Amino acid sequence: MARVNPVRVGHPRSLLAGGLGVFASLLAVGWALFGYNLSSTVNFASGQSENLMLLQFSVAFIVLIGSGLMLARYTRLGGAINILGGLATFGIGVLYARVLEQSARTASLQAIPLRFSQVYTAPLVVPVDRLVATLLVVPVFPIATLLVISGLGALATYRMHRPHQIPVSTQQQVSVQTTNK
Repeated sequence: MARVNPVRVGHPRSLLAGGLGVFASLLAVGWALFGYNLSSTVNFASGQSENLMLLQFSVAFIVLIGSGLMLARYTRLGGAINILGGLATFGIGVLYARVLEQSARTASLQAIPLRFSQVYTAPLVVPVDRLVATLLVVPVFPIATLLVISGLGALATYRMHRPHQIPVSTQQQVSVQTTNK
């Protein structure tokens, strides 16, 4: 009969946390690509927003590696990476939305028209004063929340399966003697 190493057996929580982290990091990659192309799509220059989305892309890639670590049973390190990545994603999203709003105001735009497809030709028009709230509520907050939940799930799995040592004082130790018959 084959012996199973108990350290390498995965727990369903670590697999769920890692899978959620992979999903959220792929969403973060998509958000970074969308945000990088947004300023050139609406025809105003914003170099700082593009730099922020390049930073978001690198954070998303690091979070993807952290999620892979959770799937490989390194839940503490992967969970910490995902929590920090979720917080960084939210911070970058706030900065990106503010920079995009300031760039749109500088270009004296009243609204930003977004076209999602060549088939669907009606644009989605987002007023500049509501741009920050729209960009934070729709893509940034859910992605950051999923990353933090994934990291917390991984840390909870690590805490649950860590061997706990119970200190035994010398007074409580019982000596066992064997007798030969």
